[in-house]
Amino acid sequence: MPWLFWLLLVVAAAVAVLAAVRPGGTGRRREAEPPRRVANSAGMFLLPRVRSRVRQQRWLHAGAGLLVLIALLAAAGVSARPVSEVERSDRLANRDIVLCLDVSTSMITIDASVLETFSELLDSFDGERVALVAWNSTAQTIVPLTDDYDLLGRQMEDLADVLDIDPANPTSRQVTAYEDALSGTMSYSVVGSSLAGDGLASCAMAFDNQGLERSRSVVLATDNLIIDPDGEQIYSLADSVQVLGERSIRLFSVYGTDPDQYDLWVTEKTPEEARGELATLTQDSGGRFYDVEDSGTGGDIVRQLEETQVAELAGGVETRRTDTPEHLAAVLGAAVVVVLVLAAWRRL
Repeated sequence: MPWLFWLLLVVAAAVAVLAAVRPGGTGRRREAEPPRRVANSAGMFLLPRVRSRVRQQRWLHAGAGLLVLIALLAAAGVSARPVSEVERSDRLANRDIVLCLDVSTSMITIDASVLETFSELLDSFDGERVALVAWNSTAQTIVPLTDDYDLLGRQMEDLADVLDIDPANPTSRQVTAYEDALSGTMSYSVVGSSLAGDGLASCAMAFDNQGLERSRSVVLATDNLIIDPDGEQIYSLADSVQVLGERSIRLFSVYGTDPDQYDLWVTEKTPEEARGELATLTQDSGGRFYDVEDSGTGGDIVRQLEETQVAELAGGVETRRTDTPEHLAAVLGAAVVVVLVLAAWRRL
């Protein structure tokens, strides 16, 4: 780590200069004077101020000793070359993943957490193609399947800004921004909202190259609180899950709900019923179900994807090792700098 070497070199030089300079700025070191004995001075050590200074001196020496010990341990750790290991095959990049986001009013306050989970997924991908589809009464493809994670990240940030709304008191500017960005998710010919079945079915259609053998997964985020008074939804949620099964598409469901947006008069089920249905259909199809509040949801989804496919590949798996001395090196650098500063301070 060249930057650490240069940092320590600069600090050491600065400490050497400070230690060599007199407080008055003469540029010469003070000449060491031989110790002198003072008669009848034992009583001085009983004075509160002197005892306080002695305690401070002892604590200072103890702290410096502890810092030296920490520096030695960190140096030993760095010299041992800590590494991280990841099992991966180039064939793992032969995957398509559609992030399927419910952007209905009842999900707006939840979508920020969902998009954070989606961002965690992006940080773990390497070559996989990912798409982002938003839906309400109809579906809109925000980003088609791509491995351009920078583009996906920017689109997620923009979408998070658009969804940063208080649904109860939106400003006219926020409403306009929402309608401009997500006009494709609203059909004025459909009297309904949060049509989870149609939304999931649309996400299943987002995969291209249907005839090629590729791994396909959908990460669905919804509260499953469907508003469909006229029965205009084409696919029920169960029908959509069946479509995924027929196409060998694995389902990962992330459930979240905003109690303030729940209205029993317009929805078909309570939040508990909606969660139960989504969990049952997902798990019965061999998928995985999560609550948006669960910690590590994104990481667990990635692990499930990779563990399943590593087993399916049955060979050709490469163990990649990467040196990870950053944290120990930072501890070593900080400990050395503090010890040098303390030494210079006591020298002056």
